[in-house]
Formats: sequence, structure tokens, C-alpha cells
Amino acid sequence: MLEVRGRVVVYSVLGCPHCVAAKKTLRDLGVPLIDVSVDRFPAVRRWLQEKTGKTSVPQIFFNETYVGGNDSLQKLLKDEEEWNKLLADIQVNEAKEDALIIPHPSEATDTVSDSIKFVCESDPIASIAEELRASGIPHYHRISLFSSAKNVFSGQEFINWIMETKNISEEESTKIGSELLEKKYVKPLDSTQTSFLNDPKMYYSLIDNCESTALNGGSPQSCMLDNAAELSETLRKLILQLFSDHISLDGKVVNYKEMKDTEGFKEYVKLSRELQRVAVEKLDQDGRKAFFINIYNALVIHATVENGPPSNWLSRLKFFDKTSYIVGGHIYSLNEMENGVLRANKRGVTQLFAPFGKSDPRRMISLIQLMSNPDCISQQVDPRIHFALNCGAKSCPPIKTFSAENINEELRVATEAYLETDEGLQIDEARGVVQLSSLLRWYSSDFGNTTEDVLRWVHRNVTFPEKKEALERVMESNKWKVNYISYNWNSNASD
Repeated sequence: MLEVRGRVVVYSVLGCPHCVAAKKTLRDLGVPLIDVSVDRFPAVRRWLQEKTGKTSVPQIFFNETYVGGNDSLQKLLKDEEEWNKLLADIQVNEAKEDALIIPHPSEATDTVSDSIKFVCESDPIASIAEELRASGIPHYHRISLFSSAKNVFSGQEFINWIMETKNISEEESTKIGSELLEKKYVKPLDSTQTSFLNDPKMYYSLIDNCESTALNGGSPQSCMLDNAAELSETLRKLILQLFSDHISLDGKVVNYKEMKDTEGFKEYVKLSRELQRVAVEKLDQDGRKAFFINIYNALVIHATVENGPPSNWLSRLKFFDKTSYIVGGHIYSLNEMENGVLRANKRGVTQLFAPFGKSDPRRMISLIQLMSNPDCISQQVDPRIHFALNCGAKSCPPIKTFSAENINEELRVATEAYLETDEGLQIDEARGVVQLSSLLRWYSSDFGNTTEDVLRWVHRNVTFPEKKEALERVMESNKWKVNYISYNWNSNASD
């Protein structure tokens, strides 16, 4: 280990492959470092952006000398003279105490491991659902002249049964039925029905997901679920911790096979089943946005652990179209989460139609802005979601956790950080060529009506001064050309 009087500081976040690679490089070279996790110190992130002009991580300093990110570090190592100057600086000179922010551990917010504990308090109403399941009340019914259903019961049958077995009034029985419906232990056959009625022609069924192909199918623990957003954040933090624990020392690959056998992953799978009954419809727009971003990202890793990564174009189509979770009593595939909910029910890249039809109850969960006329909707998409969703490919934005309270600030940071990278934005000012991530081509309608609109959106949202100023000059020349960067679909899974 190199003996130093100064210090090397690496500002990083949990689960960041470039951060892992930079820290490994320095440690392999015997350079001691101080690792500051900016996701635990929000004030440090703001200071770091002001100091460097960047929101991406890692950001590396040798005493007061700003090195940059991992790419800059790797380039610097090839310049022996400049590298030796940096080493000499930290060997000879002490660091100025006020030059960088090195927060005290007591100032940290909760660590990921501190905030992923979920205490399952048993829901008392769950026992009623189990009694109903064993009662024989759910059975075959002729619903109409042309339709029938198995294992269903009418509202009237339930009320009569619960009044008799519990010796309670009709009013109390109806309240129990309503609670079972609200907490998604039962569901109406008519998806437009939202209340529990004492009616011989209104049919309901118990929600039984044991045979579902969804990755969180099976019997849940029947926990009290008062906060859907909290559950999604907990799941995302748990999977992020697992991801971080199994990423290689050089940050290049993740050992998903090893992850599958851990107690942490088994706990994640068990907890993911609680999503079956979350009341996602009670979340506001920001809450739903954070919820589905977190669940999408967690589902991608869950699917990769269980089934392996997609290996070609056809398997990728199937991966996004078939990989699913049960959320609030309904099945959502990855495509339906992204395009149906987060993109306000817009067609995806490979889709001919919008994911949710007019009678689909999931349409009410979509981030469609309803206008004063209920037949008029606005499909205004927050395009920043594209820099928050991680699809498991190497060109995808890095994984993060999003919260309902801070979703707009977190999306801002994620967008700015991605546009700082060469995977997001490259500018050849001499040739007047702007190269954008293919995400902005595939989802161009989310960013604007024309290519110029897209460029203006990028200019508004890129904050790194060099790129912002270069882009502005290219656009002012009126001789610009836009190309799109090839997307690296290779998985980060280890062999």
C-alpha cells in the first residue's frame, strides 16, 4: 500500500459498475482511498455537481486535483508523467481540509441495508378469505345464457354465509366483503365494478395466483399493506443490495447464478408476492411513477436471476412481453409497465396497439392525464423515465431507487447523469454531428414532434458545461446532423 500524506477521494453510489471499476483500479495500484457514497449524503451530491459540473459518478480527486470519472482515470493511467505527478502530490502534500467535503458518518441517511427491513404484520381479514376458500361457497355458476365461471360466488351468497357463520348483521357482513374487495383478497368478475354488493347477480372470485406464470405468483404472506410506495422502494433497495453484492470487482459482470442461491434473494422473492394486493390505485401520479420504475427495474433482475438474460432479438421480445408481476390483482408485463403505465398507454417500439384497451381496468392505473372531458385524455409522457429504467443491457442507464417524495429531483439527476456519458450524448462540433442514445430515436415522440425538438429537449436537460455549450453552437449553425449511437444489448451477466 502506498504511503501518503494526502488523500484520494472517490464519490460513488451503491451498485454503480463504473464506481466499482475505479475503486478496484486504485486499490490494485496500492492507492488508499476514501469512498464517499453520495446516495447516503444528499448535500454532498449537490456540492459535487457545483464543484465538477457533473451529476454522474464516480468522481475522483487526488487532493484538490479533479481527475474525473472512471474513463478519465483509465486514460490518465496511460500517461505515465501525469500519473506520477498525482502520486507525488498525495505522497508529499497533505490535503487541505476545506477543499473537499468528507462528511461524518453521523450525517448519513439510512444505508440500503438499514432501510430494506420489512416487518410483515398479519392482516386479520386474511383469515376470512381462507375460511371462504374452504367453505365450499365458491363454485360453478351459470353467469348468463352464453357464459359460466368456476369457483365464483355471488355477493348475496357471501353475505348469507358470513352472517350465519359469524352471527353478524347484514351491514357488518357487507363491510367485511368490501374490505376483502378493497384489499384484493377477492375481485369482481365485472372489472368495472368497484364495490361489494349484496346481489345474487353480482359475482366475485377469490384471488388465487398459485398457478400464475408471473414471477411473483404463489401464496403471499397476507401482510398489512398500508403503503404501496414503501413496499416498492423496499423491494428495489433489496434487489439493489443483491446486485451490488454480486457485481465483479472490475464492475463488468454480475453473478446472477450465485445470487439465486442466497437467502437475500429468497427473501426478495417472498416479499415480491406482497405486490399482488398493493393498492397502487391509491397512489398519486408521482407515487405511481416511482412505484412502477422501481418494480420494473427489480423485475428485470428477478427475471435474469430466474431465467437468464435474453440472448438474441427474438428472446428479447419475449423477455419484455412475457416477463411479469402481479400488481394490485392484475398482471403487468415489463412492456405494460413501461408503455401502458409510465408512457401513458402509448404503443411501444414493437407494438401495433396501445397496451390497455378502453375496458381494461389497468388503464385507470396508467399515467394518463384526464381532462375535464372524460373522453379527452392527454398523453404527455415524462421522457426522463427512459433514463431511470434499466433493461439489463450494457447501454441501459445505471440502476437506482426512486421515491414518491423526491421523484422529480431523482429523475433530473438520472437524466443529467446519463446525458453526461458518451452512451447518452456525443458531439462532433467540427463536423456538426450530434450523436444521441438510440433511446431518443425509439421514443422520439416522448421528447418532441421533430428532430429539432428532441435536440432542444436535450439541450435543456444536459448540464455538463462543455457538452451544453458545444451543442448550442452546433444547433446555432443550422448545419447540424443527428446520428444515433448503437445500443449495446449485451448482458452484464457472468457466464
